[in-house]
Amino acid sequence: WPHVTYSEVCNAIFSPSYKKAPGPSQITYSALRLAWQADATPIYLLISQCANTGFHPHLWCKTIAIALCKPGKPDYANPRAYCLIQLEECLGKVLEAV
Repeated sequence: WPHVTYSEVCNAIFSPSYKKAPGPSQITYSALRLAWQADATPIYLLISQCANTGFHPHLWCKTIAIALCKPGKPDYANPRAYCLIQLEECLGKVLEAV
């Protein structure tokens, strides 16, 4: 695998909408962007080392699943009457994007 570049990590942080819902840690893309602007080096080193070694931290794999009712379904006892929304960790999404 080629090494992860600074611009790849920057794009992975700044490409998604800042309005995306955070995962269990509640760290949002807005917070990541502020941290990147304050000092990008620790974030870059963390993401690049994880990507280069193939390590994906266990805490970044956790998600929250929310079941939303689909409108107009006749029977809400049927599992197909719901849509699952999964909220993943933003740092995990950044790592997957690079």
